Amino acid sequence: MANDAAAEATQAGQQAEPSLSDVGLVGALARLLDEHLVKREIKPRIDGPKVPLLKAFESGQSELVVKIGDDLIGRYRVNIAQPKVVVDTDNEAALNAYADEHGGIEVIIRRNPKWEEALLRFAEYDEDTGLIIDTRTGEPVPGLKYEKGGEPTGSLTWTWEQKDVGKKRLMRHYQDGALDHLLTETPELMAGPRPTAEDPQH
Repeated sequence: MANDAAAEATQAGQQAEPSLSDVGLVGALARLLDEHLVKREIKPRIDGPKVPLLKAFESGQSELVVKIGDDLIGRYRVNIAQPKVVVDTDNEAALNAYADEHGGIEVIIRRNPKWEEALLRFAEYDEDTGLIIDTRTGEPVPGLKYEKGGEPTGSLTWTWEQKDVGKKRLMRHYQDGALDHLLTETPELMAGPRPTAEDPQH
């Protein structure tokens, strides 16, 4: 059914969007070739899966496994913001007053960045009260808030399967021409001689 729809769209003169899997595979290949042939035009392909994978994250997909047949090449993972305590910019006056009482104000009338860094390191969110507590003193700290995390940071992490195993698998498929059908829209990845496994890496 999906193939029929893609064929109809192509016949109607519309360019069929590549699947997220295909975009991921092209991105992995661009990473591999970037190690062998530093070419400026390859760079945009490396992060090609970023936008579609962040969009897929909205539907619950946080990872893209890149495979060719049964050969696992690697994976892209959406980076997730970790929960943390941060300065509440809407309530900085309260934090300034707290900083003044606890030696966190510099002569130039601003919070000492090192003091703030230490405060944030020792600040913890109390689930029961909803307050942020300075664990060194046990006092609630005004002017801080808790960010629960779990939202995408806007970046991805790429991991090759078993370090160089995924690279070797992908290079073998690339050299055999098994990816040529994906590369008709990415001529920059087809140009020039194909690197061999013996080519130096950066």
